[in-house]
Amino acid sequence: MQKKIFWTLLTTAFASMLGLGVISPFLPEFASKHGINGFWLGVIFAGYGISRGFIMPIVGRISDRRGRKMFVTSGLLLFSIISLFYPAAKSVWSLTLVRMIHGLAAGMIMPIVMAYIGEFTEKGREGVTTGAMNMMFYFGMAAGPLLGGFLNHFYGFNSIFYTMCGLGLLTFFMVLFFLPESNIAQSTLAVDKHTTFGKLLQDNFIRAILIITIVITFMLISFIALLPSLAAIDHIDAVHIGIIISVGIFLGGIFQIPFGKIADKFDDVGKLIMIGIGTSLGMFSLIAMPFCPNFDALLIAGAFMGIGAGVSAPALSSLAVIIGQKTAMGTWMGIFNCVKSIAFVITPLVAGLIMDSMGLKAAFYSITMLAFFGGLGYIHYVLKRYKEMKKVC
Repeated sequence: MQKKIFWTLLTTAFASMLGLGVISPFLPEFASKHGINGFWLGVIFAGYGISRGFIMPIVGRISDRRGRKMFVTSGLLLFSIISLFYPAAKSVWSLTLVRMIHGLAAGMIMPIVMAYIGEFTEKGREGVTTGAMNMMFYFGMAAGPLLGGFLNHFYGFNSIFYTMCGLGLLTFFMVLFFLPESNIAQSTLAVDKHTTFGKLLQDNFIRAILIITIVITFMLISFIALLPSLAAIDHIDAVHIGIIISVGIFLGGIFQIPFGKIADKFDDVGKLIMIGIGTSLGMFSLIAMPFCPNFDALLIAGAFMGIGAGVSAPALSSLAVIIGQKTAMGTWMGIFNCVKSIAFVITPLVAGLIMDSMGLKAAFYSITMLAFFGGLGYIHYVLKRYKEMKKVC
C-alpha cells in the first residue's frame, strides 16, 4: 500500500474516533444546561450508535457497487457541518437529532475506511496493517477526552465543536486529494456471489467472528461504563479514574502493531487462538476489578484489559479482512462494524440494568459470565467450521 494512501486512511480513522471522544464526556454537562433528564440523556447517547449501526451495512453494500470515496468525503463533510449545530441545539429533540446525524456521518466513514484498508492490504500483512488502523482508533478514543478537557478549560465549551468542524474539514481535503477510488469492478463481482447478510451468516466461521466481536466490544464498553462507579466506592477521584481508563485504552492501542506482526506469522488457527487468549485476559481483568482495593490495583486490572484488546483485536481484524477479500469487502465491513455499533448501544443499557437490580459488583460478575458464554459460542462455531472442512477433505 502506498504510504500516502495509508496515512490518509489512518488520519481519517483517528479523526473519526477523536470526534467521538472529544464530545462524549461533556454531553452530560451539555444536557444538564438544557434540563435534560437521565432517560433522554440515554436516548441522546443511544441515538448516535443506532443511526451509525443502521447506515453502516447500507453504505458498505452500495460502496461495493458505486465506489467508496464518495462516502468517506460525504461523511467527513457532514461530520464537519453537523459539529457547528451542537451549540445551536437548545432542546432535547434538537440535540437528539444532531447526535443521530453525527452518527450517520460516522457510519459513512468507519466501515469504508476499513474496506479501503482491507482492499489495499498486501497479502500476509493483514495483521500489522489493520493493527495500525486499530491503534489509531484506540488513540483517537483515548486522546479525545484529553483534547476536549483542554479546549473546554482554556477556550470555552463551544470551542470543542469548532475544533471538531476544523478537524473534519482538514481530513476531508486530505481524502479528496490523496485517496484514490477503490476497485469497483472487483467489488461488484464479489457482491454478485454473496448478496445478502443471510448468506454470509450461514458460514460458521463468520458466525464465530461476529460473536467474538460482540464479546470483545461488550467487555471493553463495560469496563469504561462501570469502572467510574466502582472506583468511586474506593474514594478514587475523577482524575485518577480517567488515568485508569486512558492507560487501558492506550495500552490497547500500543500493542496493536506488535501483535499484528505476530498474527501475520500465524495461520487462521493461530489467529483464532490469539483472539481466545486476548478475550480471556479481558474476562480475568473484569472479574478481578471488584476485588481491587485501591487505585494501583485497578490500574493493573485496567492495563490487562488493554493488553487483552491488544492481543485479540489485530488477529480479529486480520481475519475480518480475509473474509472481506473472499466475499465483498464493503458489504462485509458494513456488517462487521454494525455489530460493533449494536454492542456499543446495548452494553451500557445491559450493564445499567444489572447494576440497578443486582448491585455493582454483581454487574462485573454477570458481565464476565455473559462474555464467557459468548466465548463458548465462538468456540462452538469455530469447531463446527473445522469439522465441515474435515468432511470435505
